[in-house]
Amino acid sequence: MKITLIISSIFCISVVLVCGSCNLGSGDKIKIENIRGVYMERYDPIHDAGHYVFPEMTVKPEGYWSIINAISAGRNDLGKTDPEEGLQHHLLSQSISGLVNRAVEQGKSQTGIWLYDHDYRESYALSLQALHELGVQERGKQTGIQLALNEAEIKNLFDGYVLTDVDNNPESAIVASVAAHVHNAIIVDVRDKARFDAAGYAMAYDARQKTTRDSWAEFREKCSNRALVVMPVQTAELRDFAITNNLFVLNVNRVRNTAEHGQNLDLFEEALKWLEPGAPVFGWEQGIGEDVFVNRASKEGNVWIPSDWCYNIPMTSMQYSKRQTQVLAKVQDPNTIDYSKKKNFVSFYLSDGDNIQWMMNRFVEQYFMNADAAEMKMGFGIPVGNMAMVSQPQFANILNRQKDEYTIMEALGGGYMYADNFGTYRNRPDELTALAHSVGSFMKQHRVKILGLMAKDVFSEEAARGYQAFVDANDMLEGIIVLQFTPYAGGAGEIFWVKNQNGVDIPVITVRYSLWNFRNRNHPREGTPAFIADKLKSEADDITFSVISVHAWSSFNDVGPTDDFLIENQGGNRRGASAAKLLANHLDERFEVVGVQELVWRVRMHHRESQTKKYLGALK
Repeated sequence: MKITLIISSIFCISVVLVCGSCNLGSGDKIKIENIRGVYMERYDPIHDAGHYVFPEMTVKPEGYWSIINAISAGRNDLGKTDPEEGLQHHLLSQSISGLVNRAVEQGKSQTGIWLYDHDYRESYALSLQALHELGVQERGKQTGIQLALNEAEIKNLFDGYVLTDVDNNPESAIVASVAAHVHNAIIVDVRDKARFDAAGYAMAYDARQKTTRDSWAEFREKCSNRALVVMPVQTAELRDFAITNNLFVLNVNRVRNTAEHGQNLDLFEEALKWLEPGAPVFGWEQGIGEDVFVNRASKEGNVWIPSDWCYNIPMTSMQYSKRQTQVLAKVQDPNTIDYSKKKNFVSFYLSDGDNIQWMMNRFVEQYFMNADAAEMKMGFGIPVGNMAMVSQPQFANILNRQKDEYTIMEALGGGYMYADNFGTYRNRPDELTALAHSVGSFMKQHRVKILGLMAKDVFSEEAARGYQAFVDANDMLEGIIVLQFTPYAGGAGEIFWVKNQNGVDIPVITVRYSLWNFRNRNHPREGTPAFIADKLKSEADDITFSVISVHAWSSFNDVGPTDDFLIENQGGNRRGASAAKLLANHLDERFEVVGVQELVWRVRMHHRESQTKKYLGALK
């Protein structure tokens, strides 16, 4: 016997004990008239459904200056004496970018700023190409200090500088990131003060002895509460985004990568309450468990946007609400599936797809185009709406390079949050409804049919309410894959059912096992390819359905057939789809690897055969 949640309303949940092979609910009436049509044409046209929620530059500049040496290697280093190196130059350059791009938005400048990418990442090259196609051309390349000291067009936009001492007071840079937009002043460190004094700049604000708490007390009323930036001390990333949009910047740890020297968690909680409902939180923190800060944001109804190593968001997202295109995910027509097969079906789902900075860095090259990904029919979670807003060109690039065998999924419901506690400190039903509407709108407009979610407890009634909200908001949603935090496979493969507004039962499938390198041990439901394969083989039957989460940051060694369930943890570079292939190689003829979308439809046909046949009969 297994526990199956039959959910009929967000406010009415009943728990029923049924056999896993039972066809409970298959005779329920469904609204065929709302389903009938051509399957491949079941998507919404691009339109503003109130789901464009990120801040954006709405004014297009005529041109831009490229700042060089700002985001190259060593960009956040201390101890550099060259004024064109280290954290000091990075902060200066980010503040120039933020203020100049804000001046474009305010109609005070026709020239924007681009932080030059020395790593030649495809995502930023595509974003620049898109700007050029809009007629925004490069004026030239200079370092930040050259631009601030020598270019009158730029220099005249500033009212002075905010002074930091990043060597002796790491939080002075956090304070300066807010003071910069309050005082319209670039960020200059004590290292470089004499050069700017000699060039005629005056100090507008002294942040050398200031703390983040001082910044909150002094500047909160002068900041927009439409979003929040959270970043570690001794970094400069996202400061251009914060300054352009007048956002507050906050660090959790007072010293980078450690909580031992104090934290600002109480301040963080106060800032979350200050944000407008549903406001996104950009960035990340280091040296503490992710649930410590994500959990607090989720309870307040704020989705986390992992974006700590992102650059140029003001320009990559410029006029994003007007630049959307009808790029569509590839989907499998469920009428083409051979449902007569009896196998133990396995699908692989790559973790961490909510991560914007990963999407803008090496996700495509290192994971999405992995040579084993098509054979393993990988399920790739991506932040569908968030990528469409941050960088429409890179979002289109990902979808256009999708292979037929892949399943594209929305990763975690608009960013990183927990479906069972989102908005519990506010008006949870309203917060859930608003988020689900935004996520559903993006999914329907880009033909993304599968949703990935995470919950602290996948079995809880509050998790069920979360599932229901997303199903209610999206009548094209075909299934949900849910991870638990933590372990990811805490749901052990259980399947819950949620009825949508057309009377159709939508499966919520929990991850059965997780591929994860724990070095010298395996956990009950997480571990090496050989370990997980042995578990699957011991559970094999006439027909089973298993979603395996592939931890994106775990690597394994290919040692061939083995009875040693730890040896694959030792060295090796097989990750992503290649790690999934190691597991598949340990399985036998009783198993078949299928895409996540196909597995969802096989689950529906197996457990809801009559209803599913009626549904598919309405589709051409």
